[in-house]
Amino acid sequence: MENERKSGAKPHTSGTRVAGGSEPRPPLTLAELLEILVKDELLSTVQAKDIEGRAITLRSRVVKERVGSVRSQAAVRYNASPAEIVAAAALPHPTKPRKRVDEDCIAESLAKAASLPYLKIDPLRLDSNLITKTLSRPFVKRHVVVPLERDGEHLRVAITDPFDSMLLETLTSSIQAPLTYVVSSKRDVLAIIDRIYGLKTSITKAESELGDGSPGGTLVQLVELRSNAELASSDEHVIAAVDHLLTYAFEQRASDIHLEPRAIDGVVRFRIDGILHDIEVVPLAVHAAITSRIKVLAGMNIAERRRPQDGRIKTQRGEKEVELRVSSISTAFGEKIVIRVFDPTILMADLSELGFNSSEREAYEKWITSPSGLVLVTGPTGSGKTTTLYSTLRYLAGPEINITTVEDPIEMIDPRFCQVQVQRQIELSFASALRSILRQDPDIIMVGEIRDPETAQMAVQAALTGHLVFSTVHTRDAAGAVTRLVDLHVERFLLSSVLRGVLAQRLLRQICPHCGVDGYLTPDQVNTLGLKVPVEQRERLVVRWGEGCVDCRHTGLYGRTGVFEMLDVGARVRGLIKGGQDANEIGRAARVEGMETLRESALRKLAEGVTTFGEVARLTADVE
Repeated sequence: MENERKSGAKPHTSGTRVAGGSEPRPPLTLAELLEILVKDELLSTVQAKDIEGRAITLRSRVVKERVGSVRSQAAVRYNASPAEIVAAAALPHPTKPRKRVDEDCIAESLAKAASLPYLKIDPLRLDSNLITKTLSRPFVKRHVVVPLERDGEHLRVAITDPFDSMLLETLTSSIQAPLTYVVSSKRDVLAIIDRIYGLKTSITKAESELGDGSPGGTLVQLVELRSNAELASSDEHVIAAVDHLLTYAFEQRASDIHLEPRAIDGVVRFRIDGILHDIEVVPLAVHAAITSRIKVLAGMNIAERRRPQDGRIKTQRGEKEVELRVSSISTAFGEKIVIRVFDPTILMADLSELGFNSSEREAYEKWITSPSGLVLVTGPTGSGKTTTLYSTLRYLAGPEINITTVEDPIEMIDPRFCQVQVQRQIELSFASALRSILRQDPDIIMVGEIRDPETAQMAVQAALTGHLVFSTVHTRDAAGAVTRLVDLHVERFLLSSVLRGVLAQRLLRQICPHCGVDGYLTPDQVNTLGLKVPVEQRERLVVRWGEGCVDCRHTGLYGRTGVFEMLDVGARVRGLIKGGQDANEIGRAARVEGMETLRESALRKLAEGVTTFGEVARLTADVE
């Protein structure tokens, strides 16, 4: 396992009484934990006394967060640990700005006091079969422990209280193998228990019910995902497995869920920050049953397994709603399902969260607050165009504004917009829908994509008649959008009069805030980026990179930000469009007027310590 912080002492093995003394001792009390934290200078004496005085209130806060109610039977049964009570105080960390004394900090301090390694568990690196076959769910839930991996002959086990020698003796007698221990937070251990035992148990029970054989609406269906406690008591094993899977995907920030059939089994994979991770292997019969369950939720035809299908699901768990777009296709070994996750907190981000700098934000706001005209967003699939457009519409929405969209498909339902779905089977195309929308008194129109001459001409006509129109095209850079519309038979003199600006964009992964460190570019890296730097300064260009930790899946990168190329259609560019100049000439003129290219925007992000050399090199290869 990764990310262990060791004190220099060897891990304790089975049979060792961590707390010392001849008699086994019970778990730590709150007073004992506070004493350890004060000694480790994580808390002051005054803070420790304050926590001790507020212990009842803090415990109620923990129970409210974990269970949802302080008066239910589950609340009575929930045993809030001293570490949870201290973490609930949310005190500032004494040495790390913008960080709190949370359960991870407390677990690390306990590990240091007990001369044990501290481990931040990476849930994607665990062996679910090893865990479920070693200890039962009731045992791990009661004692808050989880087996992690085999290290030679030893079995590594995560515990939350290294001073509870009664628990260590129980583990020694329960597991017939030499044990080593690491200390982790209770929050992490419980999350692993819910995910591993919940999903694995549901899959196993579903497999036993299904055997070895393979089984043969409205726009959005609302599906409420149940809590882990509800799922644990459910006998509907396939339904529970799907609920566990979706819940876990949300927790891990997955943008896509892949359910792929193979020759003898199926695999579940999550795409997180653009990278696919293997999550679970399931029996082929269970894969087919899970596929059918998802198709039912998405309003798809479960009897049709040969033709590709599309569907949608809106999930609700607590107060959070997440929309899912489901796609199925037949493969050699069965149906493959891909679920695109549209988290409203990402898709409906504020404009300030997209990655614009101050000058880019000012220019973009000038475009989108124009009374009429055409604004285009361009880039390949997965470059964040949808997020930019939805965030823009959200920014402009208001009770006095009529915003109408025509999309294929509608990515996410928003009550502030009037959204129209393209339906080719009834001849409702982008162009025909747009023609009807113009009779609906719109102020702002968003066309999902301009892909044919009729749609292009209708979009331009809408902009000419006093509407503000947003749309997307697929081109490599901003100037290429002009050529693309001309190729779609839009008259140049019309285009030059309605086009307000073109935004080309890409997504770069950001440096992980938890493991980012300073470094220098090597001379070879400077040459790769084509930077014009004096020889004597080539080895002193400061950049940042991520060392890798559990939070970022050991990639050094966490989350993504946009880089932009903004073609502002001023008098000079307008004249070039009208005069028939090509994209290269338009691009050169825009650069003279201050346009920053995608490559230059990425280099600026590198200099600001937002992203890494590798990400910039990847984008540079794409745009040049």
